Amino acid sequence: MKKRSILFALPAFLIYTALMVIPMLIVFFFSVTNYNGMTSNFRFVGIKNFIELITDDRFINASKMTFIITLVVVIVVNILGLILAILLDKAKSFTNLFRSIFFIPVLMSSVAISFAWNALLSYTGVINTVISQFGFEPHDFFGVKSNAIACIIIVEIWRNLGFYMVIYLAHLQTVPKDLYEACTIDGGNTWDKFTNVTIPMIVPGITICTLLSVMNGLKLFDTPMILTGGGPGFDTETIVLTVFKRAFGSNEIGYGSAMSLMLFVTIVAISMIQLRISKKAEVEN
Repeated sequence: MKKRSILFALPAFLIYTALMVIPMLIVFFFSVTNYNGMTSNFRFVGIKNFIELITDDRFINASKMTFIITLVVVIVVNILGLILAILLDKAKSFTNLFRSIFFIPVLMSSVAISFAWNALLSYTGVINTVISQFGFEPHDFFGVKSNAIACIIIVEIWRNLGFYMVIYLAHLQTVPKDLYEACTIDGGNTWDKFTNVTIPMIVPGITICTLLSVMNGLKLFDTPMILTGGGPGFDTETIVLTVFKRAFGSNEIGYGSAMSLMLFVTIVAISMIQLRISKKAEVEN
């Protein structure tokens, strides 16, 4: 029986090893070399790449942008997602219609979404064309740092909101109605029901949504790549976009691998902290 179980697990183990473990080991190996991806002549440089990261203004700026975008998107999609889920949970009609409307962006390709928003927001795009018809000057959405960051954040929120809304809605529907009735009998108002019943009962959902939104934010690549290309200058580059440009654009595979490894360690560390905090909250509740 034990051998049979191992045989059933073997295909998944081989696939995971081939697609996850081996690439991670390769990245770790290249991160301590000066490999450029073009020749087989490269040498071991130890932690030199990691030391350079600390003083690399471009990487530091990319890290700041990544954390700013992630922080704003995580807060907004979780708060709005929960609010929309509560409204849909209480809705009496058209519930399925509104679920579908909000979930449609999740089903679409992120690349297609980014190109669509680029067509809307570019200097010669739809919005500026309409604005100019009314005698107003076209607005430069991508040429100014603050505007470009705001555009990326808006697109990410619009693209992901429906996904987190559905997760919150699924958890809200598992909350026993008796608890709300008991809270009402004890004199509780709407806010009391939300803070003392709803939130404690959907802590697992909050954990999932927060964890996924943080990881997705830290790995953000396609939206800034298509919308702004990391511009103006390097102002809206995220960590993954910087890794891509340095590794494949400048042929700095070793340095790019070091960046990737730093990002991986950061994601793991943040995820572990989040899970520990969430488990503690679940136990207390």
